[in-house]
Amino acid sequence: MLFFKQKINWQAIVGQVGLLFHVPATMAAATLIIGLIYHEWFSLLPFGALTLFSLVVGQLMYRLPHRAKAAHLWEAMIIAGISWLLCSFLAAIPFYWISHICLKSGVDSEVLKVFSVPINALFEAFSGFTSTGLTMMQQEGPFPYVLQWWRSFLQWIGGLGLIVLILALTHLNKQGFELYYAEARSEKMTKNIEGTAHWILGIYLIFTCIGLILFFASGMSLWDAINHAMTVIATGGFTLTKNNFQGYSLTIQVIAIFMMIIGAMSFAVHYRVIREKEFGILWKSMQHRLLYFFAIGGGFLVLFLNIWNGIYIHWIHPFFEWISALTTCGYSTMKLSLFSPMAKLFLIMGMFVGGATGSTAGGLKIKRLIYLVSGVLLRLLSITPKKEKAITKKRDKIIEEPPGVVLPATEKSERLVTAEVLFTLWASTLFLAWFLILHYVPKGRALDALFEVTSAMSNVGLSSGIVSPDLPTFAKVIFMFLMWVGRLEIIPALVLVLTIPMIFKRDR
Repeated sequence: MLFFKQKINWQAIVGQVGLLFHVPATMAAATLIIGLIYHEWFSLLPFGALTLFSLVVGQLMYRLPHRAKAAHLWEAMIIAGISWLLCSFLAAIPFYWISHICLKSGVDSEVLKVFSVPINALFEAFSGFTSTGLTMMQQEGPFPYVLQWWRSFLQWIGGLGLIVLILALTHLNKQGFELYYAEARSEKMTKNIEGTAHWILGIYLIFTCIGLILFFASGMSLWDAINHAMTVIATGGFTLTKNNFQGYSLTIQVIAIFMMIIGAMSFAVHYRVIREKEFGILWKSMQHRLLYFFAIGGGFLVLFLNIWNGIYIHWIHPFFEWISALTTCGYSTMKLSLFSPMAKLFLIMGMFVGGATGSTAGGLKIKRLIYLVSGVLLRLLSITPKKEKAITKKRDKIIEEPPGVVLPATEKSERLVTAEVLFTLWASTLFLAWFLILHYVPKGRALDALFEVTSAMSNVGLSSGIVSPDLPTFAKVIFMFLMWVGRLEIIPALVLVLTIPMIFKRDR
């Protein structure tokens, strides 16, 4: 039985994917400036070639479908899924190409040796574009400035969103909302989606500059401040050394905590504070009240769990690691192997929930957690004699429902069902990946494996030590898949899979 029957507008898909190819082209062109500034002439050919290739292919794809109609939501989901995949493949090219150029010229660097392996370069690109932060960069050695910038730039654009960037720079109002929604966003700030994208980009730039100023004023070098300002607001987690934030001062670590929370807050709330001067929304919004409560209360709980298990560490570490997990940023100030199993499990819960809806954070999102809890409470209320009549509503009979499926009759019901469906898909995918990854980890590290797959799927980047260059190729592919579906919040990836049978049956 073919459950989903509909025509696919392939012209619209090809055209819009081609338009999104202009993002890596523009990014590569901008990175050429870094190569010129630092006299890294070897980087000009790889980034120049990537610019030209992405631009030419993107233009051909965008212009050849002469009658490309506006994409509907199903096509928009396909566009989002394909674009994030293909752009990640394109982003891997500089890692691989430049590593080979440097190694052949006699540069002795363990980091470059790692990225000279195609799967490692691809892993880093996926982790960057999805603003995850899991990395193959775990060795010391010379590493070109252009690649340091490229890693940070990938996360900065990935945190913003490929489609949001295109919407901010082009005019796609007629089909813009479908693409916007397909990239796991739904909140509108202005009447048109183009205005919303403009505001998101503007707010993003403002907070990036604030992060840069705060880091630099606190003693961080200008280069480090630029890169960390980009990755912290994107809640990405890439840093410039394998030691992450361990070597920075307490002041810088506190600033990082502040910026991580800013990144995990909704752009819609930032908009109402900046544009409408509605400062009260910072507290009126339930999901943000919960974000503050989770951040502070969870930090104390992680500190307590470690002390309870006889682990005594500076207070900043439990708070930093917990807030990094909750906001899905992925920065770290210590090795997580020093944490107790109970503390690790609590961090997993934080990563699973994630930040606010409409932010750069990953995870299931706090608003959906509110919907799920509300659904449980409504269900309990509906079976009490007093509330039964008030909760039970009459509704018209829905015609042409799929067999065994009850469609929601109200907007509230739809929100609850959407949250329940996404939770089910999220948990199922997570545990299936955990099951597969267990084959590749030593005995006794099942909790670490669960930690790692949750970190990948929630686009966090915190690592218990499972992800490394020595990980088998298939395990790396699993992690890349998790990063991809997590960034798109599963549905576009599922739509892409369900579209495959339609391709073979479209002529029947």
